Amino acid sequence: MNENARKIATYLERYYEADEWPTLRRQAEEWAEFLPLQGLKLLDATPIYRNTLAKYMALCAAGAELYIPAKSPLPRDAGIVRLLPEFGINTAAKEDTFDIILDCAGSCAHRLPTLGYAELTRSGVAAYERTKRPVIVADSGIIKRIETGLGTGESFFRALRQLGYSDVDGRQICIVGYGKVGKGLVHYARRHNMKVCVVDTADVSASLPEGVEYVDVHNSDALNLCAAQSWCMVTATGKFNALHNRLQAATVLNNPILLANMGVDDEFGTKIPPSRVLNNKKPLNFILEEPTRMCFIETTMALHNACALELLTADLPNRCLPPPQDVEERLLHIATTEGCKEMRHVHLFLGC
Repeated sequence: MNENARKIATYLERYYEADEWPTLRRQAEEWAEFLPLQGLKLLDATPIYRNTLAKYMALCAAGAELYIPAKSPLPRDAGIVRLLPEFGINTAAKEDTFDIILDCAGSCAHRLPTLGYAELTRSGVAAYERTKRPVIVADSGIIKRIETGLGTGESFFRALRQLGYSDVDGRQICIVGYGKVGKGLVHYARRHNMKVCVVDTADVSASLPEGVEYVDVHNSDALNLCAAQSWCMVTATGKFNALHNRLQAATVLNNPILLANMGVDDEFGTKIPPSRVLNNKKPLNFILEEPTRMCFIETTMALHNACALELLTADLPNRCLPPPQDVEERLLHIATTEGCKEMRHVHLFLGC
């Protein structure tokens, strides 16, 4: 590996065991051999935390000239950002142009790269409706379910513990939304022996684990009764104002229920003030030094990186595309055979 990649590897080895990030380590080692991104200028908009450096390590090892956005609506660890120049990672100027943009939440969709984009999240897809370049959406594959499901579910309860709410056994939790994040929250809530109620717009009762109750979000009486009887309500719909005019403010303002949001947007609505929701309505896991543990996010970051190589293909259409299945399968194989205990059983959660 080149000097910058080696510097990052040395730094990260102080914090992580080898089995916590096997996919990115393998990716960096392989790319260092044939330098697939040599001479290319990349902008990476991934939220910046310590474990994000492992993603940068592989891109640097591939020969990329790597930049981050000067400003971003996405969360960042300021201490890690200050370290980036030591690893040869630059801050983009407004006039800079790029060959590939590794975007997140569509935050860099206004820039036009030479080759195309790789988008990390489902929420960013809307920004690419009229794209003039190919966009490979990492979130369209199966690997992203590890991060958004297991990773977010684990970090939600880790954040509760950090705030002093560790006694969850036997308590009732109301989980709003049963997508990837909601399923992870249900998974960990059941591991903590909680009573679980899921609220959704669709009847997901047939797919819920045994013992988990279902409430239709359109049934206002049932929704508010569930909230009133719960110790905690957490939103995970990915939709702005999801509970606006559905959850009665008096239901939660006049009782001690914990309120939390795990989506990017305010899902509670304006009738519930930010001060009433943990972390002021921002995703609760972002109070943590590591919002998602390395073992749950590193395969997603490796996939996002791998999408950059797919953009080197000249005949891709100018629209949103899923990541190639064979790329995902190879990365998932590395993660589940060389990764830590949590990853060796991830197929049980993914259902594959």
